[in-house]
Amino acid sequence: MELELTHAYNAGLDKVLGAFLSEGHIQEKNQRLGSRNLRIAELRRDDESAKLVVERELSASSEVPGILASFHKPWNRVRQEEHWFRKDDAEWHCEFRVRIDGVPAKIKGMMRLQGNVEKSINYVTLTVKCDVPFLGSKIAKFLAKDSHAKIENEYQVTRELL
Repeated sequence: MELELTHAYNAGLDKVLGAFLSEGHIQEKNQRLGSRNLRIAELRRDDESAKLVVERELSASSEVPGILASFHKPWNRVRQEEHWFRKDDAEWHCEFRVRIDGVPAKIKGMMRLQGNVEKSINYVTLTVKCDVPFLGSKIAKFLAKDSHAKIENEYQVTRELL
């Protein structure tokens, strides 16, 4: 399953990227979203690149279907790893992976943050794959729907915090 999302911000590229890579912003955003046991495992940035690794516990955004309950618990430990690279003064790219403990699925994606000093747009592409026989497509579909809801909630909170 693949998702494509576009998020516009009334803030410049440097401010938005700065929020994405700010320990304070990450903590406040996750608190507002109801995450628990947040840990920023790695955060480093220079003028050309950045790496962010966040671990946290998240609950599903909707009820987990019974057939998937053995894979997806009420609270799941999630690790998200992001690698950011400057393309030019008006654009940064990110490749990311998300791992949910105990869930046999691969979640990965890309972000393309473009903007100027006044406004910016983040283009997000997310791919969810699960190779479990018979259940793989159902697991991928649920995770894509859940991820979409979580991404949209994070977007709204980030806009509020900017």
